[in-house]
Amino acid sequence: MRSRESAPAAAAITSSAIVQFEEGQASPADIRAFLEAVRGSNAIQCEIVLQSFNSWSSNHAPDRDSLAWRVTMVTHRRITSPELVPDLVTAMKSGDACAARVAARMLGRSELQPARRELLSALGDSDAQVRQLAAIGLGFSNDSTTSRQLVGALADRDARVRAAAAWALGAVHEH
Repeated sequence: MRSRESAPAAAAITSSAIVQFEEGQASPADIRAFLEAVRGSNAIQCEIVLQSFNSWSSNHAPDRDSLAWRVTMVTHRRITSPELVPDLVTAMKSGDACAARVAARMLGRSELQPARRELLSALGDSDAQVRQLAAIGLGFSNDSTTSRQLVGALADRDARVRAAAAWALGAVHEH
């Protein structure tokens, strides 16, 4: 087991064994390796991993060969392999802050119905962090059919879940 200090996300992600970041769909093994690579990352490293390419203007987009571009391509991939859904759910519920955040976003960006069902189910999880991540994942789904469940999450006993649900409602209705 590695410590937080020995698992810098940038170094792990640049390893050639982690993910083939070229255009196209990464394999399930690549995605699993990516999730493993971000485990133990500190909050700043994780935020770098999660930076949204969409927030960069076209004049300031990173070079396609840069680490920032390659990481963005992984975190923004649409998961099309149903076999990955259980792995992503496990990562989201793992307790590892970075792997959980990455997994929730990947589940949300997936167009697979099992991924959507898992996120909706996780809104009722006993762990507030899992409920919060589920709301965030649903926000990344851009699926306004989840609004009823997100409105229900606005009454959650945990303020972080309520805030995530409010953000998610805005996100799914802005598209």
